[in-house]
Amino acid sequence: MKETKPALFSPIQITMSTNENIGSTTVDKAIARNHDMLLDSFFHPLLGLEEYKKLLEDIRAITDNPALQAELEIRWMDEDSQQSEKIKTLLQDARYACLYLELARAAETHNDRDRAWAFTCYASVMVGEVTEKSAAVINKMNRDARSIQNSKNAQGRNKATLQVKEEVARLLEEKRPEAGWPSKEKVVTGLETPLTGFIEKNNILGIRISNIDTWLKEWLRGDELVNPAWEKNKHANA
Repeated sequence: MKETKPALFSPIQITMSTNENIGSTTVDKAIARNHDMLLDSFFHPLLGLEEYKKLLEDIRAITDNPALQAELEIRWMDEDSQQSEKIKTLLQDARYACLYLELARAAETHNDRDRAWAFTCYASVMVGEVTEKSAAVINKMNRDARSIQNSKNAQGRNKATLQVKEEVARLLEEKRPEAGWPSKEKVVTGLETPLTGFIEKNNILGIRISNIDTWLKEWLRGDELVNPAWEKNKHANA
């Protein structure tokens, strides 16, 4: 039986440590943590660092002047943004979260601790909402990007497959025995070498020559490009 090592800390020690960490959090630490969350979850992945820096610069210039704060909020509302509606809504929420965090910092500077914590708590709720909604937006953007890439990959594979089919149709005519191709097996045998060279030369990755017996016979039976070439060049009894 595997020996179980004793825990480094008892449950009560863990509880006490957690309570101490939470209880000793200062206003400045709480403000910094919320700013980090906004930067990491919203500004950095969606808008960039410069947008965040400019926002803080604008806010810190008005925290001691309610009239200037009102003017800034009006500019936010009247702004003509090229962003999507979801990101514009998130940006407004993030702006106000940053505003309240900086108002908390100003209150803390003036030793108004209750007011500082009030602004910090209000901002923290907004930061949590922005973080959650940003994650949903980013996940959708990633899914859309993968979908577009998958579509491009599929188009590339289809183009490569078409190239091979055109080459098969050409070879069926060029290498046709005098009396015509006697069977599909003979086509596979006769075209394997030139098709191998063609696939390697054109770096076509979606078709494996090792499976030529499968895909070539399938094309001969029913492909709209290859089948007519087969019907035209096969032996009368094939």
